[in-house]
Amino acid sequence: MKKIIFWTLLFLYPAASFGAEPVTPKAMIETFFGEVQKGNIAGGYDQLFTGSTIPVDKPQAVTVLKQQTQASLPLYGKILGFELVHEEKLSDSVIRYVYILKTEKAPLTWEFYFYKPKADWFLANINFNDQFNFLGAKK
Repeated sequence: MKKIIFWTLLFLYPAASFGAEPVTPKAMIETFFGEVQKGNIAGGYDQLFTGSTIPVDKPQAVTVLKQQTQASLPLYGKILGFELVHEEKLSDSVIRYVYILKTEKAPLTWEFYFYKPKADWFLANINFNDQFNFLGAKK
């Protein structure tokens, strides 16, 4: 019986099998925004922080970030979608993405920094606000 369950799980979850492609930062961001648009802010952040030590090293900061996002997004009305504004490779191990979260009342700018010390990318820093200071290149 255990062998049947093992093989069933192996076939049901092929992404967990050997040789699976690593998740890209862009895919992580877009999944995050999809969850935020559905109202699942905490789950979106949990997915976004996969592989990062931030939730372990700074759990209170992550809790505050989730709470602030949950409290502030309704002020801007319904989320209409998101757009990639800028992608900037700062080095082989650091990449920056800037997105606009489109809402009924105003665009929100989001800045994501991902780091790849070895094989996998993880979120190293995130910022968002209703200003436009994140939009340009930093170089």
